[in-house]
Amino acid sequence: MLSLELIKKELEVNNYSPVIHKILNKEILLFSVEDEDKIPIMNKISNIVIENENIVLTYFKKQIDIKKEFKTIDDFIKFVKEIFPISK
Repeated sequence: MLSLELIKKELEVNNYSPVIHKILNKEILLFSVEDEDKIPIMNKISNIVIENENIVLTYFKKQIDIKKEFKTIDDFIKFVKEIFPISK
């Protein structure tokens, strides 16, 4: 079963900075890519919710919010790595 906690752990393993917040009685997972000083890069912040057993990612591209759904955590992580690569 999908959970924000499982997604959070997988993001951490992949060097992203996730945090779960409760907003209006709904949990939302926020994550970001950070710069070398551990400050989130503004155009690299996204949020995740689980709806109808799907992972729903909302991210921004040129100030337009884009939603994408995933059935599995693996598919989600693969996509995140493509659009939010971590520089080493």
